[in-house]
Amino acid sequence: MFSGMRWDTWELFGLVGEGLFFARLVAQWLASEKAKKPVIPVVYWYFSLAGAIILVLYALHIGSFAVLIPQAVGVFFYGRGLHLEYTHRRAEERRRELGLDRPDYSWPRMSVIIPAHNEEKSLADTLRPLVDQNYPGPKPEIVAALNGCTDGSRAAAERFPVTVKESEHSGMSFGKNLGAATAYGDMLVFVDADTRLPENGLRLLAEAASGKARYIGTVAGAPDRGGLVVRICFAAANRVTKRRRAHAPGGVMLMDKGTFTAIGGFDESLPQGTSTDCIWRGLKAGAEYVFVDSFAATTSIRRFEKTGIIRQMFDWRKNHQALSVDRRDEVAQREYDNSIR
Repeated sequence: MFSGMRWDTWELFGLVGEGLFFARLVAQWLASEKAKKPVIPVVYWYFSLAGAIILVLYALHIGSFAVLIPQAVGVFFYGRGLHLEYTHRRAEERRRELGLDRPDYSWPRMSVIIPAHNEEKSLADTLRPLVDQNYPGPKPEIVAALNGCTDGSRAAAERFPVTVKESEHSGMSFGKNLGAATAYGDMLVFVDADTRLPENGLRLLAEAASGKARYIGTVAGAPDRGGLVVRICFAAANRVTKRRRAHAPGGVMLMDKGTFTAIGGFDESLPQGTSTDCIWRGLKAGAEYVFVDSFAATTSIRRFEKTGIIRQMFDWRKNHQALSVDRRDEVAQREYDNSIR
Protein backbone atom coordinates (compact mmCIF):
# COMPACT_ATOMS: atom_id res chain seq x y z
CA MET A 1 0.00 0.00 0.00
CA PHE A 2 2.79 2.40 0.92
CA SER A 3 5.43 0.88 -1.34
CA GLY A 4 5.16 3.63 -4.00
CA MET A 5 5.42 6.54 -1.56
CA ARG A 6 8.60 8.59 -1.26
CA TRP A 7 10.25 9.54 2.02
CA ASP A 8 12.72 12.28 1.30
CA THR A 9 13.45 15.79 2.56
CA TRP A 10 10.65 17.38 0.52
CA GLU A 11 8.10 14.86 1.83
CA LEU A 12 9.10 15.74 5.38
CA PHE A 13 8.89 19.43 4.48
CA GLY A 14 5.32 18.96 3.23
CA LEU A 15 4.47 16.96 6.32
CA VAL A 16 5.59 19.88 8.48
CA GLY A 17 3.14 22.10 6.60
CA GLU A 18 0.31 19.65 7.19
CA GLY A 19 1.37 19.42 10.83
CA LEU A 20 1.00 23.16 11.21
CA PHE A 21 -2.53 22.98 9.82
CA PHE A 22 -3.34 20.28 12.38
CA ALA A 23 -1.73 22.36 15.15
CA ARG A 24 -3.94 25.34 14.34
CA LEU A 25 -7.05 23.21 14.86
CA VAL A 26 -5.73 21.99 18.21
CA ALA A 27 -4.95 25.58 19.25
CA GLN A 28 -8.42 26.75 18.27
CA TRP A 29 -10.05 23.83 20.08
CA LEU A 30 -8.09 24.48 23.28
CA ALA A 31 -8.84 28.23 23.21
CA SER A 32 -12.54 27.55 22.62
CA GLU A 33 -12.70 25.01 25.43
CA LYS A 34 -11.06 27.48 27.82
CA ALA A 35 -13.45 30.29 26.86
CA LYS A 36 -16.49 28.00 26.65
CA LYS A 37 -17.33 29.54 23.28
CA PRO A 38 -15.90 29.53 19.73
CA VAL A 39 -12.59 31.45 19.68
CA ILE A 40 -9.92 32.00 17.02
CA PRO A 41 -6.61 32.69 18.83
CA VAL A 42 -3.88 34.66 17.07
CA VAL A 43 -1.68 31.54 16.88
CA TYR A 44 -4.32 30.05 14.57
CA TRP A 45 -3.41 32.63 11.90
CA TYR A 46 0.34 32.13 12.41
CA PHE A 47 0.09 28.35 12.03
CA SER A 48 -2.26 28.70 9.04
CA LEU A 49 -0.02 31.20 7.23
CA ALA A 50 3.18 29.23 7.90
CA GLY A 51 1.54 25.97 6.85
CA ALA A 52 0.16 27.48 3.64
CA ILE A 53 3.53 28.97 2.66
CA ILE A 54 5.27 25.63 3.24
CA LEU A 55 2.69 23.77 1.17
CA VAL A 56 2.94 26.31 -1.65
CA LEU A 57 6.68 25.60 -1.85
CA TYR A 58 6.02 21.89 -1.64
CA ALA A 59 3.41 22.08 -4.42
CA LEU A 60 5.83 23.96 -6.67
CA HIS A 61 8.43 21.26 -6.09
CA ILE A 62 6.15 18.33 -6.92
CA GLY A 63 4.33 20.25 -9.67
CA SER A 64 0.81 19.85 -8.26
CA PHE A 65 -1.79 22.48 -9.12
CA ALA A 66 -4.28 20.66 -6.88
CA VAL A 67 -2.12 21.53 -3.87
CA LEU A 68 -0.75 24.85 -5.12
CA ILE A 69 -3.91 26.79 -5.98
CA PRO A 70 -5.89 26.45 -2.71
CA GLN A 71 -2.79 27.04 -0.60
CA ALA A 72 -1.71 30.08 -2.62
CA VAL A 73 -5.17 31.59 -2.14
CA GLY A 74 -4.99 30.63 1.53
CA VAL A 75 -1.77 32.65 1.99
CA PHE A 76 -3.75 35.78 1.12
CA PHE A 77 -6.68 35.02 3.42
CA TYR A 78 -4.54 33.94 6.37
CA GLY A 79 -2.34 37.00 5.96
CA ARG A 80 -5.41 39.18 5.88
CA GLY A 81 -6.76 37.49 8.99
CA LEU A 82 -3.49 38.16 10.82
CA HIS A 83 -3.56 41.78 9.66
CA LEU A 84 -7.12 42.25 10.93
CA GLU A 85 -6.16 40.69 14.26
CA TYR A 86 -3.36 43.18 14.85
CA THR A 87 -5.41 46.09 13.51
CA HIS A 88 -8.07 45.25 16.08
CA ARG A 89 -5.48 44.95 18.84
CA ARG A 90 -3.96 48.33 17.98
CA ALA A 91 -7.43 49.90 17.98
CA GLU A 92 -8.22 48.42 21.40
CA GLU A 93 -4.87 49.59 22.77
CA ARG A 94 -5.56 53.09 21.44
CA ARG A 95 -8.99 53.07 23.09
CA ARG A 96 -7.41 52.19 26.42
CA GLU A 97 -4.69 54.84 26.08
CA LEU A 98 -7.24 57.55 25.27
CA GLY A 99 -9.72 56.35 27.86
CA LEU A 100 -12.58 56.13 25.37
CA ASP A 101 -14.39 53.56 27.50
CA ARG A 102 -14.17 55.58 30.70
CA PRO A 103 -17.50 57.06 31.86
CA ASP A 104 -15.81 60.43 32.45
CA TYR A 105 -14.28 60.69 28.95
CA SER A 106 -14.87 64.17 27.51
CA TRP A 107 -16.62 63.67 24.17
CA PRO A 108 -16.46 66.70 21.84
CA ARG A 109 -19.39 68.97 21.14
CA MET A 110 -20.44 68.16 17.63
CA SER A 111 -22.22 70.10 14.88
CA VAL A 112 -23.50 68.17 11.86
CA ILE A 113 -24.12 70.30 8.76
CA ILE A 114 -26.28 69.04 5.90
CA PRO A 115 -26.11 71.30 2.82
CA ALA A 116 -29.30 70.84 0.80
CA HIS A 117 -30.44 72.19 -2.55
CA ASN A 118 -33.94 70.95 -3.47
CA GLU A 119 -33.54 67.74 -1.45
CA GLU A 120 -37.17 67.32 -0.42
CA LYS A 121 -37.16 63.63 -1.39
CA SER A 122 -33.96 62.54 0.37
CA LEU A 123 -33.60 64.93 3.30
CA ALA A 124 -35.77 62.94 5.71
CA ASP A 125 -33.76 59.76 5.12
CA THR A 126 -30.57 61.67 5.92
CA LEU A 127 -31.87 63.49 9.00
CA ARG A 128 -33.68 60.58 10.66
CA PRO A 129 -30.58 58.55 11.59
CA LEU A 130 -28.71 61.72 12.58
CA VAL A 131 -31.23 62.86 15.18
CA ASP A 132 -31.37 59.31 16.58
CA GLN A 133 -27.62 58.87 16.96
CA ASN A 134 -26.18 56.82 19.79
CA TYR A 135 -23.65 59.47 20.80
CA PRO A 136 -22.34 59.45 24.41
CA GLY A 137 -21.36 63.12 24.48
CA PRO A 138 -23.42 66.33 24.39
CA LYS A 139 -26.40 66.05 22.06
CA PRO A 140 -25.11 66.90 18.58
CA GLU A 141 -26.31 70.05 16.87
CA ILE A 142 -27.93 69.23 13.53
CA VAL A 143 -27.99 72.05 10.97
CA ALA A 144 -29.92 71.82 7.71
CA ALA A 145 -28.29 74.44 5.44
CA LEU A 146 -30.87 75.06 2.72
CA ASN A 147 -29.37 76.89 -0.23
CA GLY A 148 -31.47 78.09 -3.14
CA CYS A 149 -34.29 75.62 -2.45
CA THR A 150 -37.49 76.01 -4.43
CA ASP A 151 -39.17 72.79 -3.31
CA GLY A 152 -40.40 71.49 0.04
CA SER A 153 -36.95 71.00 1.60
CA ARG A 154 -37.72 73.38 4.47
CA ALA A 155 -40.91 71.54 5.40
CA ALA A 156 -39.02 68.23 5.23
CA ALA A 157 -36.30 69.56 7.55
CA GLU A 158 -38.71 71.11 10.05
CA ARG A 159 -40.25 67.72 10.77
CA PHE A 160 -37.12 67.02 12.80
CA PRO A 161 -35.52 68.76 15.81
CA VAL A 162 -32.86 70.52 13.77
CA THR A 163 -31.68 74.06 13.18
CA VAL A 164 -32.60 75.35 9.73
CA LYS A 165 -30.40 77.89 7.96
CA GLU A 166 -31.74 79.15 4.65
CA SER A 167 -30.50 81.36 1.83
CA GLU A 168 -31.69 82.13 -1.68
CA HIS A 169 -28.13 81.67 -2.90
CA SER A 170 -27.24 78.11 -3.98
CA GLY A 171 -24.07 76.06 -4.09
CA MET A 172 -22.70 73.00 -2.27
CA SER A 173 -19.73 74.85 -0.76
CA PHE A 174 -21.90 77.86 0.04
CA GLY A 175 -24.32 75.59 1.87
CA LYS A 176 -21.55 74.03 3.93
CA ASN A 177 -20.14 77.44 4.86
CA LEU A 178 -23.65 78.70 5.62
CA GLY A 179 -24.29 75.90 8.07
CA ALA A 180 -20.86 76.09 9.71
CA ALA A 181 -20.87 79.88 10.13
CA THR A 182 -22.81 79.81 13.40
CA ALA A 183 -22.25 76.17 14.42
CA TYR A 184 -21.16 75.85 18.03
CA GLY A 185 -19.50 72.43 17.85
CA ASP A 186 -15.81 71.84 18.43
CA MET A 187 -16.09 69.15 15.77
CA LEU A 188 -17.78 69.84 12.45
CA VAL A 189 -19.24 67.01 10.39
CA PHE A 190 -20.52 67.68 6.87
CA VAL A 191 -23.00 65.15 5.50
CA ASP A 192 -24.42 65.30 1.97
CA ALA A 193 -28.21 65.43 1.88
CA ASP A 194 -28.41 62.05 0.12
CA THR A 195 -26.14 60.20 2.56
CA ARG A 196 -26.96 58.05 5.59
CA LEU A 197 -24.88 57.27 8.68
CA PRO A 198 -25.34 54.25 10.99
CA GLU A 199 -26.72 54.88 14.47
CA ASN A 200 -23.21 54.90 16.00
CA GLY A 201 -21.62 56.84 13.13
CA LEU A 202 -20.99 60.08 15.04
CA ARG A 203 -19.42 58.20 17.92
CA LEU A 204 -17.04 56.42 15.52
CA LEU A 205 -16.11 59.77 13.94
CA ALA A 206 -15.31 61.22 17.36
CA GLU A 207 -13.25 58.15 18.25
CA ALA A 208 -11.26 58.42 15.00
CA ALA A 209 -10.39 62.05 15.71
CA SER A 210 -9.72 61.60 19.45
CA GLY A 211 -6.27 62.53 20.65
CA LYS A 212 -5.72 64.94 17.75
CA ALA A 213 -5.64 68.69 18.34
CA ARG A 214 -6.17 69.55 14.67
CA TYR A 215 -7.66 67.19 12.12
CA ILE A 216 -9.51 66.99 8.83
CA GLY A 217 -10.69 63.97 6.92
CA THR A 218 -13.33 61.87 5.28
CA VAL A 219 -15.31 58.63 5.58
CA ALA A 220 -15.36 55.51 3.43
CA GLY A 221 -18.41 55.35 1.20
CA ALA A 222 -20.80 52.63 0.05
CA PRO A 223 -23.41 52.87 -2.72
CA ASP A 224 -27.09 52.72 -1.80
CA ARG A 225 -27.70 50.40 -4.75
CA GLY A 226 -26.02 49.18 -7.93
CA GLY A 227 -24.22 46.10 -9.15
CA LEU A 228 -20.71 44.70 -8.93
CA VAL A 229 -19.08 47.40 -11.08
CA VAL A 230 -20.42 50.17 -8.85
CA ARG A 231 -19.23 48.43 -5.69
CA ILE A 232 -15.79 47.77 -7.14
CA CYS A 233 -15.47 51.45 -8.12
CA PHE A 234 -16.44 52.55 -4.62
CA ALA A 235 -13.99 50.12 -3.03
CA ALA A 236 -11.19 51.34 -5.34
CA ALA A 237 -12.03 54.99 -4.65
CA ASN A 238 -11.95 54.37 -0.89
CA ARG A 239 -8.50 52.79 -1.10
CA VAL A 240 -7.11 55.55 -3.33
CA THR A 241 -8.46 58.39 -1.19
CA LYS A 242 -7.10 56.79 1.97
CA ARG A 243 -3.62 56.67 0.43
CA ARG A 244 -3.74 60.02 -1.38
CA ARG A 245 -5.46 61.87 1.47
CA ALA A 246 -8.37 63.03 -0.65
CA HIS A 247 -12.15 63.01 -0.24
CA ALA A 248 -13.80 59.59 -0.33
CA PRO A 249 -17.09 59.01 -2.22
CA GLY A 250 -19.09 58.67 0.99
CA GLY A 251 -20.35 62.25 1.14
CA VAL A 252 -19.02 62.87 4.68
CA MET A 253 -16.25 65.13 5.95
CA LEU A 254 -15.04 65.97 9.45
CA MET A 255 -12.75 68.64 10.86
CA ASP A 256 -12.20 70.61 14.00
CA LYS A 257 -13.64 74.12 14.14
CA GLY A 258 -10.17 75.65 14.41
CA THR A 259 -9.08 74.12 11.10
CA PHE A 260 -12.26 75.28 9.39
CA THR A 261 -11.63 78.82 10.59
CA ALA A 262 -7.93 78.73 9.70
CA ILE A 263 -8.54 77.78 6.05
CA GLY A 264 -11.61 79.99 5.62
CA GLY A 265 -13.99 77.09 5.01
CA PHE A 266 -14.84 75.70 1.58
CA ASP A 267 -13.80 77.52 -1.59
CA GLU A 268 -17.06 78.70 -3.16
CA SER A 269 -15.33 79.62 -6.42
CA LEU A 270 -14.75 75.95 -7.30
CA PRO A 271 -17.70 74.10 -8.87
CA GLN A 272 -16.08 70.68 -8.33
CA GLY A 273 -13.43 69.07 -6.15
CA THR A 274 -14.17 71.38 -3.23
CA SER A 275 -14.00 68.65 -0.56
CA THR A 276 -10.58 67.39 -1.66
CA ASP A 277 -9.40 70.98 -2.00
CA CYS A 278 -10.59 71.68 1.54
CA ILE A 279 -8.77 68.61 2.89
CA TRP A 280 -5.51 69.52 1.18
CA ARG A 281 -5.67 73.12 2.42
CA GLY A 282 -6.36 71.81 5.91
CA LEU A 283 -3.32 69.53 5.77
CA LYS A 284 -1.15 72.46 4.67
CA ALA A 285 -2.48 74.39 7.65
CA GLY A 286 -1.20 71.70 10.01
CA ALA A 287 -4.19 69.41 10.48
CA GLU A 288 -3.80 65.62 10.64
CA TYR A 289 -5.55 63.51 8.03
CA VAL A 290 -8.27 61.20 9.33
CA PHE A 291 -9.68 58.45 7.14
CA VAL A 292 -12.58 56.69 8.85
CA ASP A 293 -13.22 53.16 7.63
CA SER A 294 -14.71 51.70 10.82
CA PHE A 295 -17.98 52.14 8.93
CA ALA A 296 -19.08 53.19 5.46
CA ALA A 297 -21.48 56.07 4.82
CA THR A 298 -24.23 54.97 2.45
CA THR A 299 -24.67 57.49 -0.33
CA SER A 300 -26.92 57.80 -3.38
CA ILE A 301 -25.55 56.84 -6.79
CA ARG A 302 -28.08 59.01 -8.66
CA ARG A 303 -25.28 61.15 -10.11
CA PHE A 304 -23.43 58.06 -11.29
CA GLU A 305 -26.58 56.75 -12.92
CA LYS A 306 -26.88 59.91 -15.00
CA THR A 307 -23.23 60.57 -15.85
CA GLY A 308 -21.88 57.01 -15.63
CA ILE A 309 -19.71 55.83 -12.75
CA ILE A 310 -16.56 55.36 -14.84
CA ARG A 311 -16.85 58.88 -16.23
CA GLN A 312 -17.53 60.27 -12.76
CA MET A 313 -14.45 58.55 -11.37
CA PHE A 314 -12.30 59.98 -14.16
CA ASP A 315 -13.74 63.45 -13.52
CA TRP A 316 -12.78 63.17 -9.86
CA ARG A 317 -9.31 62.02 -10.84
CA LYS A 318 -8.85 65.00 -13.18
CA ASN A 319 -9.94 67.35 -10.40
CA HIS A 320 -7.51 65.77 -7.96
CA GLN A 321 -4.64 65.95 -10.43
CA ALA A 322 -5.31 69.62 -11.21
CA LEU A 323 -5.66 70.60 -7.55
CA SER A 324 -2.55 68.63 -6.53
CA VAL A 325 -0.39 70.90 -8.71
CA ASP A 326 -2.37 74.04 -7.86
CA ARG A 327 -4.07 74.35 -11.26
CA ARG A 328 -7.22 75.64 -9.64
CA ASP A 329 -8.23 77.57 -12.74
CA GLU A 330 -8.82 74.29 -14.62
CA VAL A 331 -11.26 73.09 -11.97
CA ALA A 332 -12.93 76.50 -11.72
CA GLN A 333 -13.86 76.31 -15.42
CA ARG A 334 -15.77 73.05 -15.00
CA GLU A 335 -19.46 72.90 -14.28
CA TYR A 336 -21.37 71.08 -11.55
CA ASP A 337 -24.82 69.82 -12.49
CA ASN A 338 -26.97 70.90 -9.56
CA SER A 339 -30.13 69.55 -11.15
CA ILE A 340 -29.45 65.86 -10.53
CA ARG A 341 -31.98 64.57 -7.99
